[in-house]
Order: sequence, then C-alpha cells, then structure tokens
Amino acid sequence: MPRFLQQLPVFVLLLQVACSNPTNKRAVSINELDSIQAQDKATLEQMAPKHDRLTAEELLALADCKDISCVQLFMKEHTTDFVYPFKGEFNAAKNIIVKDTSGNELTLPASTFYVDVNPQASWRTAHTVHTTKMADSLLNEFRALGFEAVDKDHINALDSKNRYVSKKYPDKSLYVTLSFHPWYFKGIYKGPVKWTCYVFEVY
Repeated sequence: MPRFLQQLPVFVLLLQVACSNPTNKRAVSINELDSIQAQDKATLEQMAPKHDRLTAEELLALADCKDISCVQLFMKEHTTDFVYPFKGEFNAAKNIIVKDTSGNELTLPASTFYVDVNPQASWRTAHTVHTTKMADSLLNEFRALGFEAVDKDHINALDSKNRYVSKKYPDKSLYVTLSFHPWYFKGIYKGPVKWTCYVFEVY
C-alpha cells in the first residue's frame, strides 16, 4: 500500500477534530463564520492607527507639560497612533513612503515626537512630519487658531525657522523649521537625513 494511503486515516481523524466543535459537535455555519470575521475586522480596526500626526491643539496642550512624565501620560492616550521605542521618542505607528533628495523611496514613520531628556539641555519638544502635505495641513490648523507669522530666522543654508503667534494664545509661540537636521543622531535620524523634515515646536 502506498505510504500516503497508510497515513490517510490519521489525516482524516485530525481533520475531523479540527473542524468539529468540541462543545456541541456541529460545524460552524456560514453566518457564524461571517459574524466571527466581522468581529475580528472590528477589533483590528480599533487597534489600527487612526492618525499619522498630532494636531495643533494637542501640541498646544503638550506645551504646558513641565517634565517627561507629563508627556508620557499625555501620549499614553495615543498608543494606537504612536509607539514609544525609547525614552523621549514617539514614532507614528503609521508608515509612509517618502523620497529623499536623490529620488530614492524610503519607508518611514509618518511623524515623530521628541522630548529632550538630557539634564543639561533646556526643556524642548519637537514634532516632525515628513511630507509637505502634512506640514501644510498642520500649519493650517494653527492658522485656524489665529497663529500668524511674525519673523523668520535663517539658521544656516539648510534651515530656516519661522515664528508664529496668536492673540488667543498670548503665552505661546509656534516655531516651524524646514530642516535636514531634526533631532540629529536620535531614532530614525541617527544617520544623515536626506529627506525633507518639517519641525513644529510650541513654547
């Protein structure tokens, strides 16, 4: 007898066990299977990231934090959208494809949020997005809150920082920088950065 036929009864027995319901010994109906798949889909949708960046109002709220613990507590409410790989670093859970200055495609987190935890450094946070479209969208949110440009500083040939203020938020300023040096040597920026980065800071 061929070897595969000798093993057939064992296979049939395993198939019967795998497809039977140990409680009532009946097969799962099509409707029940559809219901299970719908529940699984709903669960996955709940766990999937909803946003690829923070909003203007969220950045304004984060500006009120005085230490890393405050930021961690705030970002805990965004665990679906951001992962926390290292202290002071939050990466968007949603990845996007961007092109570097040479036209090469790179897969990156859509945005990052950093907190400077160096004891010698002044308190500093920065939210970086990696496409012009995302930067324009975020800046438009700030403009809707009354932020207008008041001055511009040329840091060097690559970086220029624009400051925005709003009468609605007299104690805060928004700084937007187009940069190839965001949070240098940290996280995804450890090596040379050859893609466009827009850095948003609120103080």
